[in-house]
Amino acid sequence: MRRWMIKSLFVTVGVACAFTAPNALAQNPDDWKPSNLEVMQLPRFCWAQFKVPGAEGEEFRIRDCGPLANHYCFGLTYLLRAKKFTGKGKPIGQLQGAYHDIRGTEIVIKDYPQCSIREHVTASRAEVEHLLRMYGAKPPEMR
Repeated sequence: MRRWMIKSLFVTVGVACAFTAPNALAQNPDDWKPSNLEVMQLPRFCWAQFKVPGAEGEEFRIRDCGPLANHYCFGLTYLLRAKKFTGKGKPIGQLQGAYHDIRGTEIVIKDYPQCSIREHVTASRAEVEHLLRMYGAKPPEMR
């Protein structure tokens, strides 16, 4: 009985690892959240989303962009981290995360002509694509 339990534990862990991004296992589960310093470097329209004290007005929100536009601020966080990358290798993982959230936002807001961040999103996508090319990578496939 005990041998069966150990085998099933190894199988469960193996399956979990197979479906988890390799670098996610080495990171803190809260690493996707921006730090207070990072939030202050983001555009003001991200501040209400990250609950900056006193950021309650309309200028602190993404307006008229539909559902899921809040992912844009996470994409900007990845872009910020990629630009400050100091680790070994290249910041391709951060840039691909940024591309995914920024391009996803661009797709979501296409039917919202009054979206308050439309030009910002387009410029950020171009910047991420440029950085990916600079590091010899391509934008990831969007599903």
